[in-house]
Amino acid sequence: MAVSFGINRHISRWESKGIIDSDTAARLRSDVETSRSGFGLGGILAVLGAVLLGAAILSLIAANWEVMPRLVRLVLIVAVIWAGYLGGAWRVSRGERMLGEAFYLIAAITFGAGIALVGQMYHLAGEPAEAVLLWVAGVMIAAPLLRSEILASGSVVLAGLFLFLALDDGGRFGYSWLLPILLLLCAGLAWYTGARAARHLIAILAIVYVFVLRIDLDEAAIFWPAALVGGGLFLVDALRHPLLERWTGWSKAVGAYGFFTLLLVLIFLQFDEFEGTVPGEVMAGFLILACSVAGLSLSGYRNPAVRWIAYSVFSFEVIYLAFKTIGTMIGTAGFFLSAGVLVLLLAVFVMRMERRLKQRAQLTEAAP
Repeated sequence: MAVSFGINRHISRWESKGIIDSDTAARLRSDVETSRSGFGLGGILAVLGAVLLGAAILSLIAANWEVMPRLVRLVLIVAVIWAGYLGGAWRVSRGERMLGEAFYLIAAITFGAGIALVGQMYHLAGEPAEAVLLWVAGVMIAAPLLRSEILASGSVVLAGLFLFLALDDGGRFGYSWLLPILLLLCAGLAWYTGARAARHLIAILAIVYVFVLRIDLDEAAIFWPAALVGGGLFLVDALRHPLLERWTGWSKAVGAYGFFTLLLVLIFLQFDEFEGTVPGEVMAGFLILACSVAGLSLSGYRNPAVRWIAYSVFSFEVIYLAFKTIGTMIGTAGFFLSAGVLVLLLAVFVMRMERRLKQRAQLTEAAP
C-alpha cells in the first residue's frame, strides 16, 4: 500500500511537470492498482486474525479434550479443517482472496494441531520431526488443489521447522537429503501458485540449510559448491539478465541471493578457517572487498539489493580490517578518531559510487 502510494505520487509529479500526459498518467495509475498484490494492511490483519482464531480453537479443544468422547474429538478436528478449506474457497470465489487465504491458514494450523492431539489420544509413538513431515505433506497437497499462496509459503516455513526438529533429534531423519527434496517441492508450489513470498522463504531456507549442514557435519568442502552456485547465479543475472529473467521471472532476486550466499561463505571462512592468523584474515578480507566491488560494477547499477549488500559488506570489512591490523596499537581516543575518519571515507565512497551507478543506469536505459 505504501509502495503504490509512492508510485502514484511520482506519477502525479511527472504529470505536473509535463513529462507524461494525463492519459498516460491514468493508464499508469490503473496498472499500479491492478498489479498490486493486495497483501496490505487488510491482508496482514486477516492473516493475524486467522492465527489468533486458530490458536483460540485449539485452546478450546485442548481445554475440554478429556471430557469429549474420542469420536467427537475426531469429528470436531475434521470439521474445523473442512470448514477452513471450504470457507476459504467460497470467499476466494467471491473475490475476497486474502480472507480466503486466512481461512486456509486456520485449516492448516488445525491440521497440524490435530496430528499432535490424535497422536496423544491414541498414544502413538513418534518424534516431533515425523509429525511435522506429515504436516508438511498435508499442506503441500492442499496448496496446489486450492492454488493458495499462503499454503505454499506455509509449506516452506514447516520445512524449516522440520530442519531444526531433525537437528534436535540428532539428524537421524535424514534432513541432509530430505530437506533439498522438500525445497524442490516448495519451489514447484511457489511457481504454480505464484507465491512470491514463498520464493524468498525458499532462498533464505536454502542458505540456512547450507550453513547448518556445514556446522553439523563439520565439513568445510560443503561451502565450495554453495559458493560456486551463488557466484554462478549472480554472474548469470549480471551478464545475461534478460535470459535469466525469461527463465525465472525473478532475475534480480536470484542474482542478489546468489551474491549474498557467496559473500556469506567468504565471511564465514574468514572467521572460521583463518581465525587467529592475521595475514589469512586480511587476505580473505581483501577477497571479500574485491567481490563487493565486482558486485557493484557488474550489477549494482540496476540491482538495488546487490548494491546494498555490497555496500554493507564492504563497510563492515573495511572497518574490521582496519581495527584488526592497527586496532591494538591505538587507545580509546585513537579508536574514535579512526572510526570517524573511516566512516566519513566510506560515506564519500558510497556517494561517489551512487553517482557513477546512476549515470551508468541512465546510459543503459538510453541505449537502444
